[in-house]
Amino acid sequence: MHRSIAAVVLVALAALGLAACTASPTPSGTGTATVQAGPDGPGDSGQSTEDACALVRDSVVAAAEEFETAAADDPASVVEAMRAAAEKLGETASEITNDQVAALLPSLQEMYGQIGDVLEALANGDLDQSGELAELATTFRETMDGFRDVCGE
Repeated sequence: MHRSIAAVVLVALAALGLAACTASPTPSGTGTATVQAGPDGPGDSGQSTEDACALVRDSVVAAAEEFETAAADDPASVVEAMRAAAEKLGETASEITNDQVAALLPSLQEMYGQIGDVLEALANGDLDQSGELAELATTFRETMDGFRDVCGE
């Protein structure tokens, strides 16, 4: 019984975190996007912010899709989806040469990994981790807000 409760809790909380990744941006009073499609900065190897953001966005969307296919009654698949997301962001990092966007990747990757660890603990019956997951969901949203600030998403 505790295992199924933990599964429902972890799926619901993780879904909130992933919703922050794929949801439309909230209007900012100005209505202007912050994507910098102008000249490339030093160290960017010619990669625009827009191109770098698209690579990260593709990784995040792929992670969200994998998470959505993970079965609520199979917590291990949810944990694996989070770990796969962290791994995919790590792979994407090698393709990002835009300094501004590259600076975002470690925190995004770390968040997916941490959420995966907490979800695994919950799935194994450590319900004390539910508070940590709620904190991680908040931090995750803040991290995604940083992504939106740079990428306009």
